[in-house]
Amino acid sequence: MIILNDKVSLRKVEEEDHRELLRLMRNIYPPVYSHLWLDRGTEYINRLYSKNNLIKELKDPDSFYYLINYEKESIGILRIIINEQIPDILDNSMVKLQRIYLSDKTQGKGIGTKILNWVEEEFCKSEKKTIWLEVMDTQHQTIKFYEKAGFSKKTKFQFDSDLMYKKYRGMYRMIKACK
Repeated sequence: MIILNDKVSLRKVEEEDHRELLRLMRNIYPPVYSHLWLDRGTEYINRLYSKNNLIKELKDPDSFYYLINYEKESIGILRIIINEQIPDILDNSMVKLQRIYLSDKTQGKGIGTKILNWVEEEFCKSEKKTIWLEVMDTQHQTIKFYEKAGFSKKTKFQFDSDLMYKKYRGMYRMIKACK
């Protein structure tokens, strides 16, 4: 258990967390993202949070996967991948903030900021120079949050899924230099 403050903690995801992870994502993903998908995101959630995919992701030695707890209740997930390059940029000194999802019920409590600060402190200690992430270009509030945290837009691309409405496939890669 990693304690970030008296209310927020992180717990490493283990294979036996599969059911909790799937249940959590079925609750927190749809309110924010279901409008993007022809099937409301069902296939995406079931595929990404399947037991087989979880086992595969947990085997990656460069992956760090956590359940985010607020007042001892699981309210989100965090996945970080070290040595993950931005496509077309050959640089192993990068850290990808691959997934950070929080329950919309906990927004405005400073949890996202606390987690970003911890990620930077924890993963920029070594030779890592850049943190990067991908965000939907229609998620304006999320983009503003990342910009306020020091991230800037680097490149734009299209998410590749026939199950997503075409008008919502635009994404940004955002970067932040480690301090």
